Amino acid sequence: MQVYGEHYAAARRNTQRATIAPGLDIAYVVDDYTDGWADPPLVMLLHGIAESAEAYAAWVPTLARRCRVVRVDLRGYGLSSPVHEHDALTIDQLADDIDALAARLGGPIHVVGAKLGAQVALELAQRGVPWMATLTLAGVLISPGGALGKWVDDWLGLVDRSGVEGWARATMPGRMGAALSAEAMLWWARYMGWAPADTVKACLRMLPRLAEPARLEAVRCPTQVIVAVQPERPGAYDQRQSVAEVRRWQSRIPGSVLVELQADAYHIAATHPDDCAAITLNFIERISS
Repeated sequence: MQVYGEHYAAARRNTQRATIAPGLDIAYVVDDYTDGWADPPLVMLLHGIAESAEAYAAWVPTLARRCRVVRVDLRGYGLSSPVHEHDALTIDQLADDIDALAARLGGPIHVVGAKLGAQVALELAQRGVPWMATLTLAGVLISPGGALGKWVDDWLGLVDRSGVEGWARATMPGRMGAALSAEAMLWWARYMGWAPADTVKACLRMLPRLAEPARLEAVRCPTQVIVAVQPERPGAYDQRQSVAEVRRWQSRIPGSVLVELQADAYHIAATHPDDCAAITLNFIERISS
């Protein structure tokens, strides 16, 4: 864990921390290259399992010139407070963390979520938190329990036998599809391998409990869902989903829009960061105008 923390501390110069409860700090990176006289929108980016604020680094050039960007380390990742393997981690807890952080930052805040971060963002949107200005989902499984639950025991075994990097390597094709080069796939596996095994296992154990949200109709903030349109090429641990399935649940969110992206991947926030960031910026500026 110490080596993990040192890795991020050495690489970052703009990390801030908020103590949101006794013994619980949430770290975040602020990127702001806006004009000094501007009043830019605030955008918060929430990452997936075995990631950290660095997962959104490629989004920064597009977003940070026009927005103040906050890239969060979810609990247990990056420089946020650790999680232990057998902690009873829940989406509610992770959402509470972000709600408390948002109170410190001040609203309104435009939220982007991918993977685990999308689950957290959806929970907050269903609560109707007043500070959430818009919601963008860039890669989300609406029922992680249904889609991934059957693999959790296998994945826990992979982490125990091969470490987080070994698990990331084995599952990377199902996450990234054919959208990345071999060099990029290796980079992502090594990067995800920095994540603490305790946190990753706690998150994996949480997945079977995550069913399709029951309150999507309660979401009131403007919402867009970015979905990959890809050929049917199933493989090991394939996490991709059809546009029809995404449209089915997206249509439950009042007034939401679906944006189709030509991509052979599930984790489009990683495989197509420039496209996703541009789509997000356009949505934020259109809603804010």
